Amino acid sequence: DGSTCGNPPPDDFTFNQSTQQAAYFFVEVTINGNPIESNDWVGAFNGDICVGARQWNINECGNNICDIMVMGNDGDELTTGYIMPGEIPSFKIFDVSESEYFDALPSANIPWEHNTFPLIDTLQGGILGCTDNSACNYDDTANIDDSSCLENDCAGDCGGDALEDNCGTCDNDPSNN
Repeated sequence: DGSTCGNPPPDDFTFNQSTQQAAYFFVEVTINGNPIESNDWVGAFNGDICVGARQWNINECGNNICDIMVMGNDGDELTTGYIMPGEIPSFKIFDVSESEYFDALPSANIPWEHNTFPLIDTLQGGILGCTDNSACNYDDTANIDDSSCLENDCAGDCGGDALEDNCGTCDNDPSNN
């Protein structure tokens, strides 16, 4: 499995090695705007399957910029469900001091390709959601906007697709325009 020397990974951050890999580099990793601690972990996921994890001690990384190896499906049964070319990994951060997992949002969503080395400015962990209080799906617990905000359509449905046509009818049926 993908455990490393030193501290074992958190339970949700275990994975199998693959011959298909890409190294995602992050310049800055934070939880609620604060840099993570050297004993915290970053995990990469394809859906709910962990495909890579690393303890984030920037003192052990080149120029204080760490990477996480994201494992791809190499055809072995141990990598079933792992990421495939063109898919975009998601990320989580494990805060060791709080024993808490946080969803994390990268500043760029870069599709996975074998043997690539994407450099991403930030990875922000926290409570992801819509932070625009004028949106119909506003989440007052979210502290990181994940671009999921929606507006009501003319029928009052949050994120709906009804439009008011030139006859003043609000629906999603173009045949009655």
